[in-house]
Amino acid sequence: MSQSGRKKTLHPTQIVVMAFGAAVIAGTIFLLFPFSTAAGNSTDFVTALFTAVSAVCITGLTVVETGEHWSGFGQVVILFLIQLGGLGIVSFATLVGLLISGRISLRDRLNTLSEAKIIGIDNVPALLRTIMLVYFGFEAALAIYLIARLRITYEESVPDAIWHGIFHAISAFNNGGFSLYSDSMAGFASDLFIVAPVGIAVVVGGLGFPVLIELHERIWGLNRQTSGKRRRFSLHTRVTLVATIVLLAGATLFIGIMEWNNQATLGGLGFFERIWNAMFMAAMPRSGGFSSIDVGSMDPATWMGIDLLMFIGGGSASTAGGIKVTTIAILFFIIYTEVRGETAVNVGNRRLPRSIQRQALTLVALYTMLILFSTLFLAATTDFTLDELLFDVISAAATVGLSTGIPPDLPDFAKVWLSILMFVGRLGPVVIASALALRVTKRHYELPKERPLIG
Repeated sequence: MSQSGRKKTLHPTQIVVMAFGAAVIAGTIFLLFPFSTAAGNSTDFVTALFTAVSAVCITGLTVVETGEHWSGFGQVVILFLIQLGGLGIVSFATLVGLLISGRISLRDRLNTLSEAKIIGIDNVPALLRTIMLVYFGFEAALAIYLIARLRITYEESVPDAIWHGIFHAISAFNNGGFSLYSDSMAGFASDLFIVAPVGIAVVVGGLGFPVLIELHERIWGLNRQTSGKRRRFSLHTRVTLVATIVLLAGATLFIGIMEWNNQATLGGLGFFERIWNAMFMAAMPRSGGFSSIDVGSMDPATWMGIDLLMFIGGGSASTAGGIKVTTIAILFFIIYTEVRGETAVNVGNRRLPRSIQRQALTLVALYTMLILFSTLFLAATTDFTLDELLFDVISAAATVGLSTGIPPDLPDFAKVWLSILMFVGRLGPVVIASALALRVTKRHYELPKERPLIG
């Protein structure tokens, strides 16, 4: 058969983009129904679109109060979109097909691996079962705990405790950032037994599929291991865990120092309450989106530090956003190697391929340009301050959900632009670019080298 007569197939990354887009469209349509709102009135299109994108892209930015504006049906729609976005539209569809038919096609395998960004795992059904076990198991455990805590300690009614527990467990583990409480987690700032589990869920959910699966296999394998040499953690897992610990510790110290005496944030709490709320807020820029203190009342210098944390985000192939901790770690080692005058970038006893280095640099450059352009665009067309706009632009692009409180007051075109940022931020500029590239060309020759001046 001739080349022109061959049936064209979509690249897995194109399917991922189309699946997320279809989910956004479906979610927007459902949220437009009058019975999706508590008042029984139709929601305007921009609000429905913004909410659907924020839910599918597990961001958490809102232009209306989730617990007040939306009805029970609307809240179920939002929660379903959050779960879809967390597990991945393609992974979820593959799971359903696997459960129904008991088998899985090669194309579905490629789509699942593209979404989960897991390389070297051939047994996709086993992979998906592990994902289900880890994700749904953690969500169920957290939901049961929150239900009991809300019912016993806060005396919520049984239906409210059940719904609030399930909603916030799924939102937390998927880094959704949506809350049914008008002040997010601020009402529980003095309760370590609410703040800590939610914060842990955000961190665990932001580690990523590969790390969670490797940790699960290591812990489960140790319980069953009888002999043989123990295998080391992969380089990706080691980098992710170390970078996560360093960033969480540094962020806790930074936020604690900056906001310690701010009466509108940490200053109004007790000594130990300030510590654990600083730790909680240090975890949220990974993409958690919840807040136990008023973000809008923080010092602008604190906003700047959180901007950097949101830009970095969480682990690769996770529910977290940003450029990811592995990317920033690779950049650090590239700089370290260049300063030392060496040629090969080494991490521990492993050498990083040049392709990985180029991907890291490309991702950072694309994210930076997108954020700078968006901030300048909104600064020129709205009346909000530059630090407020930069904060919320990064929050949208990094799918975090923390906000200075300006989204409800933005004009419709700005809300649509933030929606685009959330969509691009969830899928990643590199994935979007790959999905739009219809052809992959290879150069069969090399040009002569020439070194321009740098610096």
